[in-house]
Amino acid sequence: MSNKLAFFALLAGALIAVSFVRSAKPRVLVMTKTAGFYHASIPKGIEAIQKLGAENGFDVEVTKDSTLFTDKNLKKFAAIIFLNTTGTLFNEDQKAAVQKYIRSGGGFVGIHAATDTEYGWPWYNKMVGAWFASHPKQQVAKLEVKDKTHPSTKHLPQVWERKDECIILKI
Repeated sequence: MSNKLAFFALLAGALIAVSFVRSAKPRVLVMTKTAGFYHASIPKGIEAIQKLGAENGFDVEVTKDSTLFTDKNLKKFAAIIFLNTTGTLFNEDQKAAVQKYIRSGGGFVGIHAATDTEYGWPWYNKMVGAWFASHPKQQVAKLEVKDKTHPSTKHLPQVWERKDECIILKI
């Protein structure tokens, strides 16, 4: 009888552990390291991501420490976010860990200067789609809002005028 009891205790413990892992909140790792220009907006970006995490049920860890980019550590995160990173961030082992993480289905978000990062790493360039070359001149764009029901656009006017560094494409 005690063998059955031990078995069921082990089974119950395993089920509790599995359910705990499944119920754990997702986590994101926000990288803010800069080896070039430092954007003064980084602290506000961190606050915004932390607010999004609180409102949407995910935890946020913020770092400037490249040594956290290992196979073992990255497994803890649903996504990595490069927030205005610049310059060279990683050694070869850390680059390999990032590649493995992405190829294994890990998420990636690159914000603004993430394209001003890792110029000597062709794989990264291919992942983000481009490298920063220069700031385009500021110009006024008139953007027609097509979907006023989406949370990201419902507050905008039908035609939104914005002066910013942008490249205007006419399709």
